[in-house]
Amino acid sequence: MSRMKNIFSITILSLCVVLTGCRSSKMPLTPVQQGALIGGAGGAGIGAVWANNGSDVINGWQGAGCGAVAGVAAGALIGDALDEYAYDNASGMKDKDAQINDLQRQLSSVEDELTKLRNQPGMENVQVESVNGQIRFTILNEVLFSAGKADLKETSKTTLDSVLAVIEQDFADRDISIEGHTDSDPISKSKWKDNWELSYNRSMAVLYYLMNEKGIPAERLKAVACGDAQPVVPNDSAENKRLNRRAVIVVMPAKDSIVVEKK
Repeated sequence: MSRMKNIFSITILSLCVVLTGCRSSKMPLTPVQQGALIGGAGGAGIGAVWANNGSDVINGWQGAGCGAVAGVAAGALIGDALDEYAYDNASGMKDKDAQINDLQRQLSSVEDELTKLRNQPGMENVQVESVNGQIRFTILNEVLFSAGKADLKETSKTTLDSVLAVIEQDFADRDISIEGHTDSDPISKSKWKDNWELSYNRSMAVLYYLMNEKGIPAERLKAVACGDAQPVVPNDSAENKRLNRRAVIVVMPAKDSIVVEKK
């Protein structure tokens, strides 16, 4: 029995030496080795308790040895699974980091382009932004029209010409939509039936200028009346109403970037 005890003792000690030998803070245990070591220790304890509590065949040391061997095997399998999971997780994180970096580069490129557009001559009265593949040039109505009117001011044409120069330089193959927007104040001192009619006629005034005086093909142009239905800020102050009265020249996304689902 002493001989069997010695054999199992040597087995357990050997496993510990193999699993922990030649390791330092600079060379930590792998997940497989960690699992085997933990499994072996846990298995030894469980085996010893089992043998002492109810086995007539083997004693505590024998039970510890059997438990250690079984624990090492199970722990190694678990450690291997954890090692594979850690590898897959690390690979996934690298892929996500690459995607995030790529998106950040794209956003930086878009912002650089928008900054360049904003700094073009004649763009002082124009807000430029990119939204869902659209390039949106927003001009307050006070720059383009007199109050309650839908005829372009003569001075407004300089601003429109600057916007058009940018569009034709960078987006000459894109369609253009002109949106007319108003505040929420009801029509009271002009000939228009309501804000919808006013916003439509203002968007058409810009469209006619681009088509008739600047030669933009009609098939590239579209006028949209928005009335007061799409405010950028609440219509609860004079300044906010001023910001909501606007025309937006929208350069649509490139046609080859639009995917139409077929049913």
